[in-house]
Amino acid sequence: MTGFASCPGIVIITFITSLVFITSTAEIWNNEVSDVQYGKLGSNVTLVCSESRNGSAVEWRLNGSLLTFAHVVLENGNLILTNTDSTMEGNYSCHNKKNQLLKAIFLRLGNSPGLLHVQCRASNHYSITCFWKQHIKTLLPTKYITTFSDAINTFETCHQEPLEINVCTIKNPNSWHPSHLVNITEINPVGASFTLFRIQFLDIVKPDPPEFITTEPIPNYPKRLRVLWKYPASWPEEDHFRLKFQLEYKPLMLSSWSVVETTKREETLKDVFAGHIHVIRVRAKDFLDAGNWSDWSPEITAQAWFAEPSSEPTSQPVDYESINTKQETSDLLSTSEAKVSSNGQDENVALLVSLGSFAGVILALLAFFAVLVWSKHKGKKEATKQEITSMMKMKSLQV
Repeated sequence: MTGFASCPGIVIITFITSLVFITSTAEIWNNEVSDVQYGKLGSNVTLVCSESRNGSAVEWRLNGSLLTFAHVVLENGNLILTNTDSTMEGNYSCHNKKNQLLKAIFLRLGNSPGLLHVQCRASNHYSITCFWKQHIKTLLPTKYITTFSDAINTFETCHQEPLEINVCTIKNPNSWHPSHLVNITEINPVGASFTLFRIQFLDIVKPDPPEFITTEPIPNYPKRLRVLWKYPASWPEEDHFRLKFQLEYKPLMLSSWSVVETTKREETLKDVFAGHIHVIRVRAKDFLDAGNWSDWSPEITAQAWFAEPSSEPTSQPVDYESINTKQETSDLLSTSEAKVSSNGQDENVALLVSLGSFAGVILALLAFFAVLVWSKHKGKKEATKQEITSMMKMKSLQV
């Protein structure tokens, strides 16, 4: 949560600390360069011409030209700027009647500090990094005082690097404590403000992305690809604080990803598209599922093993996956042929039985017709013999 603390004791202590730093810091800024003066936008700012005596007449100029502001008041040689805005910034100079320079002041205008937008992240279990940005642009030199606490009224310094004014690091935090309170006080020459930010340690764990992502093709296996990576340098490799990984891959021409999750630092992909370039990326998360996944590693491209064509008759490496595929195809064809052969034999037997039955019927019919014809022929012969016998008898009677 960002904002002022609910505990009155902490608020009072922080407020007093801020006032002390405002006073000392303002003195430092004003004394570092004697002719620089800071003012708050929208307020009244007085520029003093210290060389003016007894309020003698002086002339003020801005960037070498006479003043043209409507909101200007001269009082005893001093210049009072009312309701200041950004157009009133610049180099002011005070001159006497002889046009001699009496005083030169560079005026810088800006805003008082306000609440900060704070974020904290633990890239491992041994440090927390907090960074922030201004909600209100102060436009003035700014300094920050950063502390943290894992118990009420026990504040320690949040370490800041000299060149990183918007970042601080909590070293070796108590990771088993339910929460930490971070206090960031912002100070500039015209004011100060503090922001309290409460964090739950296990909610802000977010590793850096895995590093050194590499691939290895597996000889004679055109559909397999080995992917290897390393822990991020910021995460110590320890048994009690391990990482799990999520690997995504896809052919270059497709948009949908395939996902594999593992606790190892390598994975063999077994279903890549043979002959195609693939895109691969990896991310990490605390093994116990605390916090968030890391950002994705930079994407890399890779291709599985493939047999290069050769114009010379040389012995080629054995493609075991192709052999297995061909063997499976051969077995399938053999089984199909056996089934076809068996079915053919059954059909042939049925055909022979049908033909035999048909031949038997034909033979029976032929025999029947043969007997019928023979019977008719025999009857005719008997009739002829009888006619001849009768005629012979009639002839004998006539004689």
